[in-house]
Amino acid sequence: MKLSRKAKRYDDSSVLPGEFQGFEPFHRADAERDSTLEGFLRRGDGGVQLGEVVLECHAPKRLSFAKLKTKAEMLSEKVNYLKERLEIVDHDRRGMYIQLRSLPPYKDDTQIQFNEISLGKNKVVVKRIAFFRKEEVKQQVPLNLTELELKRLLFDIRQAIA
Repeated sequence: MKLSRKAKRYDDSSVLPGEFQGFEPFHRADAERDSTLEGFLRRGDGGVQLGEVVLECHAPKRLSFAKLKTKAEMLSEKVNYLKERLEIVDHDRRGMYIQLRSLPPYKDDTQIQFNEISLGKNKVVVKRIAFFRKEEVKQQVPLNLTELELKRLLFDIRQAIA
């Protein structure tokens, strides 16, 4: 199947996995909400580096695309502490999927970096991606946060899927 230019731009298979040596995996189950939270991070002197976080609800409630879009819009307004503003950049009504990204992204002479939150009917994925201009490669990179920002982010994504 040939992808359009727009589809290629948002295709996750084109993003190389990050190099996260020294990061600790975590896995938490929440029986009350019937969900799991997993990912990997590294704590240091200056705060937390987050490799990726995935929140998945195992017993999803009935959800319309309009409600999912409302949750994505609320998430883009609430998550204003990641240094870059988030906006909806892509959606799929049939697949019940919305993607938020940093707009404008961080840019310098060698790379473009942005936060990405993918919101589905029963899953939220948070990661940071870098596009290296010279190599023309997209790769996952750590998202630098304070402990307080990490707690807020985890709370906000739980609210989005609740």
